[in-house]
Amino acid sequence: MRKNNQLSLSLSAVAALLCCAQIAQAQAQDTTQLQRVEVTGSNIKRLASETASPVQVYNREEIRRTGANTVRQVLDTLTSTSSTEIRDDGNTSSFASGASGVSMRGLGKGATLVLLNGRRVANFGLADGAKDTFVNVDSIPADAVERVEVLKDGASAIYGSDAMAGVINIITRRSYNGVGASASYTFNENPSLGAQRQASIVAGFGDLEKDRFNVFANIEAYRREGYTVADVKDDYPAWHKSFYLASFGDPSLNSYPGNLRVGTNRVPVAGCTTLNSAGQCVTDINGLNAVSDPARRVNLFSAARAKVTEDIQAFAELSYSKTTTEYLTVPMAIGAGATSRWYDGYNKVAQSVPHPVLSATNPANPTGQPRGIDYRFMDDPSLFNYDGTGKQYRVLTGLQGTFRDMDWEVSVGRNAAEAEKLARWGSRDLFAAVESGEYKIGGGNSRELLERLFPVNGSKGKNHQTWVDAKLSGELMQLPGGPLAFALGAEHRQEGVSIKSTDNVLKAQIVGRGSVLIDGERNLDAAFLELNAPVWKGLELNGALRFDKASGFDGRVSPKLGVRYEVSPQLLLRGTVAGGFRAPNIPETLGQVGVTGFFNNTVDPARCATATAVSDILKKGTAADQADAALALASGCRASVPAMISANPNLKPETSKSITLGFVFEPTRNASIAVDYFKIERKNEINSRDPDYVLEREGKPGYETMISRATLTAQEQAWVDRANQLSGGSLAWQAGQITSLLLQYENFGKTETSGVDIDVKGRVAAGSFGTLNLGVAATYALTYKAWDIDANKWRPNQVGMYENPRLKAVFSAYWNKGDWTTGLRFNYTSRTALNRDETDLASWGESACQARLKPGALPCYIDEDLRTDFSLGYTGIKNLRLTLNINNLMGDERPVNLRDGYRVRPRSYKIGASYDF
Repeated sequence: MRKNNQLSLSLSAVAALLCCAQIAQAQAQDTTQLQRVEVTGSNIKRLASETASPVQVYNREEIRRTGANTVRQVLDTLTSTSSTEIRDDGNTSSFASGASGVSMRGLGKGATLVLLNGRRVANFGLADGAKDTFVNVDSIPADAVERVEVLKDGASAIYGSDAMAGVINIITRRSYNGVGASASYTFNENPSLGAQRQASIVAGFGDLEKDRFNVFANIEAYRREGYTVADVKDDYPAWHKSFYLASFGDPSLNSYPGNLRVGTNRVPVAGCTTLNSAGQCVTDINGLNAVSDPARRVNLFSAARAKVTEDIQAFAELSYSKTTTEYLTVPMAIGAGATSRWYDGYNKVAQSVPHPVLSATNPANPTGQPRGIDYRFMDDPSLFNYDGTGKQYRVLTGLQGTFRDMDWEVSVGRNAAEAEKLARWGSRDLFAAVESGEYKIGGGNSRELLERLFPVNGSKGKNHQTWVDAKLSGELMQLPGGPLAFALGAEHRQEGVSIKSTDNVLKAQIVGRGSVLIDGERNLDAAFLELNAPVWKGLELNGALRFDKASGFDGRVSPKLGVRYEVSPQLLLRGTVAGGFRAPNIPETLGQVGVTGFFNNTVDPARCATATAVSDILKKGTAADQADAALALASGCRASVPAMISANPNLKPETSKSITLGFVFEPTRNASIAVDYFKIERKNEINSRDPDYVLEREGKPGYETMISRATLTAQEQAWVDRANQLSGGSLAWQAGQITSLLLQYENFGKTETSGVDIDVKGRVAAGSFGTLNLGVAATYALTYKAWDIDANKWRPNQVGMYENPRLKAVFSAYWNKGDWTTGLRFNYTSRTALNRDETDLASWGESACQARLKPGALPCYIDEDLRTDFSLGYTGIKNLRLTLNINNLMGDERPVNLRDGYRVRPRSYKIGASYDF
């Protein structure tokens, strides 16, 4: 294990760059000035070196070097984003399965504004958690991206709602003339699964200067292969089964044609062909249990520009995307003595259905007595698979030009999206059909019967935005340091959201399925003013005000002030202070039925200790006991908690305050060091109370009505009785399983996050040996704290806790010589604890983990991680570019994670080619 100091990577890289700076200075005659680019974060045209706000820019070449196939994969390389945000791969249980989002500073998707060419794009058709609306970044064609600009401070004064943590502006080509094609193939080693294919064509014609117009289109197709537990289970380490999931890879006792329960024994149903060592019927479902989900996408981007006059241009854009993720679902199962529970949001009542009991006359039950059965409905396993699909488009047109030395622009457009998540699952009628014998255990059921007992259910969603905007920018007067520049503008948007579960889910006719019903529209109006004042040489002030008004809410003014002071040509000081906001979205305020679903993998403080003790004993028993051990542990330590979260029409906007303070130091023309401190405090947060927080306070004042529990089931009692039989002990459950957790969206609490961003770049020209480019991008987190609404104080700092590392850093080194480019990227993440915060310290703190799991030499924390990526490019053949990327060059596995188990990380190879005709 690596025990290096977590700062060593960044410090060593900085030292190397300073050394290179001296070399570059000696060779200044062979070098060129670092590129200056137009950037996100202002409505006033300027260059990167002139901004007060920290902006990170990834150009097309840098994106190629990452080996990324999709925009989400590109964004995962940023140190300011969270790699744990929702993604389409492995998200079958999400309300928004089939989409990938992005979050900056750990403040969630709703605080990160994603733009395409400076304007909003459609949100995904379904909301994550039936609450969070977000942009599906996988809908943007990666091949059309010219650069990605990341504004790392609050920008509500510029862009309005949703920009509290920052802005990610994805910028495409502006024009193209000719025909180009590209293709890539990515394959993996250890395991050799999960290949990705990508192909794109771009074509355009017209020269804006000569022909007075340009039109081009880029279409991209993407395909990812999936794989299952059966494909990779032999690659998993032993600890995954020993300490995370005892039943991993084992055939399931919830089998086909099943096991009758006779006392504490399982007796196979006649006709079972696969028995375990205890003579019980088992079915191998590993081939139905997905690890990575197949996906296919088609993304289109097209743009046109035309000169109307020498001072006026017309422009238009059209984008369209269709994304599909193919989800395998393990067929539904029932267990003797078990009960299915979920919350019915439509009638506001907890629903429960005991699993069926076979009558004494059922042909599958020869015992002469009513018997429960452990059974999986595998008449047709493919019946339960489904596609998570999404479609969206954006169309806009406008005019831009100059008038009396001022720039102006107007545009009108529309975004729209739709998505669906429809699958088959068991209805209430299924259990009655099993008990009556209408459904035949072990097969022989007609397709018509199966489709009736397992009806299509799920959710469909759609949304739209129609907008018109206008802005004007120019210079007002001369100041001692230069011209006083301004920008002003206005925007009107009308948006609507509709997300609805199928009627059978809303009426609680589908066993265990949560529902949602959202339907609403609103108008949003905004006006902004921005000034940039070079008050004297070297000192520049930038101020912005934006007024936003959403229907049903009071107007909100967001201010921002930026300062840039050039101490010398080599040293720039900068800082910003900004206020931000996020208007409550339609799902949070206009949901007609509270969203119902499950909080999965929840630690139940009232049951986890007993569940762990029962599981530890059963693990030492028979094969059947070992299977029950996993179920018993899950019932208390990885529970699925039925919940309802209600909308709240009285919500107020979230607000934030943010500051940045930093410097840019350029010791030579080819080296720069940027260091920026940031702090964001978000108030009036819109959320439901965290389940761990609520469960820890069960029964306390204010929490009495939030939690309901069931009486113990026969299955639960059988687990504890068997454990006591094996051990001679007297274990007993202290509480039944949770039947409902009732929450509501509220304005409560606040979050503070702070840290330091480091961006170091350098270039060394070595004559005939080529050019070496070095860089470090790092985010060092200082605080991430949530507010304790009961104690009225900050909760403990969560930096260094689970999924909240202290340091994320990327060190890159690239060498260019003639037609060749090659490089390495070192991706570092510091060690974290297994507990998320103080509420689960008793379960996942290091000492608690050691005592509960007894993992021996395995760490009860997640060790630091370093992944090495390699890239190679060749352009020596006219119009042809060849590329090779090897990600995870050293084949390093992820650090041991006892909380979430093992995840494969293969070495991947990407071979690509592009040709301009």
